[in-house]
Amino acid sequence: MGGRHDGANVLDTPRCLLRPKERFLSGPYFCCTQPGFTLVELLVVISIIGVLIGLLTPALNMARESSRRTACANNLRQIGVGMQAHADHHQGRLCSGAFDWKHEGSVVDFGWVADCVRQTIPVSEIRCPSNPAQAAETVNQVLSLQRSDFSACIEPLGSPPSVAPDGEPIINPCRKILEENLAPGSPERLQVVADHLLEKFYNTNFTASWLLVRGGPRLDKSGNLKSDKPECPADYKLREASQGALSLRVVDASRTPASIVPLLGDGALAGTLSMNVGDLAAGTPTTGSFTRGPVLVKDMSHPEFPDGTKREGSDGWWAAWTKRVRQDYRGFSPVHRGVCNVLMADGSVQPLDDSNDDGLINNGFLATSGGGFASDEIEYKNSKLFSKAALRGL
Repeated sequence: MGGRHDGANVLDTPRCLLRPKERFLSGPYFCCTQPGFTLVELLVVISIIGVLIGLLTPALNMARESSRRTACANNLRQIGVGMQAHADHHQGRLCSGAFDWKHEGSVVDFGWVADCVRQTIPVSEIRCPSNPAQAAETVNQVLSLQRSDFSACIEPLGSPPSVAPDGEPIINPCRKILEENLAPGSPERLQVVADHLLEKFYNTNFTASWLLVRGGPRLDKSGNLKSDKPECPADYKLREASQGALSLRVVDASRTPASIVPLLGDGALAGTLSMNVGDLAAGTPTTGSFTRGPVLVKDMSHPEFPDGTKREGSDGWWAAWTKRVRQDYRGFSPVHRGVCNVLMADGSVQPLDDSNDDGLINNGFLATSGGGFASDEIEYKNSKLFSKAALRGL
């Protein structure tokens, strides 16, 4: 049978140490098994790893979301600092209005975004990272609106042209779009929006409260909304039918704590981007510019009264405005796993919890009001989140 060179019998040698020929000659009666995993052991290990991944993934996701929520809150605080600085130089006004071309005017001249950009705050770079909407609906406006889309009381052109020291003309993008009749969707218009608005930080996914940009309603003797200019309609979206942007003087004079007066919050989805522009793709979700303002609790409509309605009495318009009206905050969204970050008038950022997971912050509405609320549960009473029509008396 042959043997090993040292004279040892191959049958006395572990088969795994034999040379191939000796292993063959040793026959089927002796076997040495190498250490290793069986199929069952391998499956058990894979199962354990799968369980560990399943346990760790939610924790990792929660940690990631916690980090994003913190970043979002810090971004809001930075904007709040900018608003405080604006108030210091503009008779206490926290901003010049909404980021809304159609209802406010040139977005590089008016609105809280323009105010912050002028203070070198890169607004578009400090959006909420958790919000799937990464663009403002205002971006759609600058992509598509034409001169005929504006009412007579809005001046959409903005600041007049000027000349740089080197003689090059300076013209703001809103004026350029309209004066040069740049067609919606044209390469020239897309280039203007990308280079002179998006690249200059004019974008956001935070939504302003109606209180911040409109302050309160302007009312006539019958308790109905009125405009201070004949050419302007009595529209809740227009500043001419309001008390104007919120002032710190009004906040300080009010008995309401500034820590519960909302200014800016995570925006709810309002639409989608109509076309590709800059780094934004068509179909990107967008947020609204500001919330709807004061509405009736029963059906979420804006208050209206017959001409001649008296102010006094239980059926007077004052009682309706003060007891049966709430601010519609559906423009805010709890994007942080059921939490909505909101900047308050004192500069703090408060987390508002959507306790019943209906995607809305219920500050006093009914499930039957038509607003999409899951129940009548009031998640935030007026003592926790200011919801009346105005801080200033009506």
